[in-house]
Amino acid sequence: MTDFPGVYQWPTYFHEANDSAVLSQQQGLLSLPVGTGVLLRGDRYRVVDSWFSYDHHGVFNDGLHIFLEPVAEEDDRLQHLAPDYFRDDLDA
Repeated sequence: MTDFPGVYQWPTYFHEANDSAVLSQQQGLLSLPVGTGVLLRGDRYRVVDSWFSYDHHGVFNDGLHIFLEPVAEEDDRLQHLAPDYFRDDLDA
């Protein structure tokens, strides 16, 4: 039986946050293909690249790393939904 670290189960998402020059990281749940839209804490992103790393002691460590970029306004399909799409009470 092969022993492998559990880190391979969940990808890490890297994205811009708070106008920082450094990418923030968020634990992901899915291995998403390039082009997939991601809604993350109210911000919208697209998957632009992914890397799998076996760099055990490096900066990225082991596992799948998915890189996100903010969605351009013209490509923001969620923005075109009616404001009450997700809830009935708009003042909530």
